[in-house]
Amino acid sequence: MSEAELRAKLKRAAHMLFFRIHSKPGVKGWELKKGLGKNYIQVIELLNKELEKIGLKVRVISQEGEEPKDEQGFLYSSFFITFKDPPDWPEIRGSGWRIDEMAALTACLSLILSRGGKIKRKEIDELLERKIPSWRARAMIERFFRMGYLSLGEEDEVIIGWRSRVEIDLQKLMTLLLGKETGRTE
Repeated sequence: MSEAELRAKLKRAAHMLFFRIHSKPGVKGWELKKGLGKNYIQVIELLNKELEKIGLKVRVISQEGEEPKDEQGFLYSSFFITFKDPPDWPEIRGSGWRIDEMAALTACLSLILSRGGKIKRKEIDELLERKIPSWRARAMIERFFRMGYLSLGEEDEVIIGWRSRVEIDLQKLMTLLLGKETGRTE
């Protein structure tokens, strides 16, 4: 593949990933393969290197919410562009999120994670209603469902949504909440 062809494929990959095609952000692997050819994974890896220069990265999440392990897994996974590192306060402030909404989402996610990945809807409601008015708590929770940060599982159980898995480093969130320090040796 010539450099001009590669540049054209990188440009096409960026367009496919940046512009929303469906009601849900992201592009399926089979769509990328159709648009970029059989070597679409290498094109995405090159795009990822370019995006890292400006603080972004391509995330790949399977239908199970994990990174795919094989070629077939990539075909049915979703590809997203997200921040490489957690955003700074000016970036968050410009996103339309209020600080109390971020705190509420963090509380919901930490409670779900601490309970093994699912929790009754009533417990989430009670958690937020202890700190904020009930009408506001219900509105926030509904917004988290609509945006994909939380999902309803079986038997009215709340689970972590697809968007939380893509946009939030859940492992780092739990590490920060537990107060563990990372990267230090004694």
